[in-house]
Amino acid sequence: MKRCPECLFIYPETDELCDFDKTPLVVVNDSEIDAAINPRKRRFVPIFGAAAVALAVIISVLYFSVIRSKQQNVQASTDITTAATPEVAQPSPSPSPSPSVSPSPSTTPTPSPSPRVATSHSRTSVDPVSTSGPGMGSRRGGNPVIVLSSGARIEADEVWRTRDGYWYRKNGIVTLLKHSQVKAIVSK
Repeated sequence: MKRCPECLFIYPETDELCDFDKTPLVVVNDSEIDAAINPRKRRFVPIFGAAAVALAVIISVLYFSVIRSKQQNVQASTDITTAATPEVAQPSPSPSPSPSVSPSPSTTPTPSPSPRVATSHSRTSVDPVSTSGPGMGSRRGGNPVIVLSSGARIEADEVWRTRDGYWYRKNGIVTLLKHSQVKAIVSK
């Protein structure tokens, strides 16, 4: 093998001059070629290693920042959702009747009839809770209007009665009203 003394480029035995700088080539043995080649290779190994480590650090920082921002977005949307949903009051237990001494026939109280409001013209159901959008699952007639005991009116998308009270859905939000809060339910 031959080598250019100026640019250290290696040539085959048949060449006489360097193609780049036209200097005469020098004959070298294999150990000199290895000594000239290996230091270059060893010089680049730490540079490539450092570059690979820096690239790995940058990628991991970007990955964890994306994950953290997604977790914060999920937490923020959860906070907004829990703040937007009304809390449903748990039914309070009914007081148990107190034991009474055998009443005399003249002191037996007669139960007073509770006032009932006719709701045959309204639209109530015992369907499960629905959070579909307006118009989904609607029945014939207009939307029901809930007349509250206070005189206020609520226009709902759907109303259904359970033992806990009246559930109504308006704009995808489902809310419970106690029986005592509702005076009547009428169609619009």
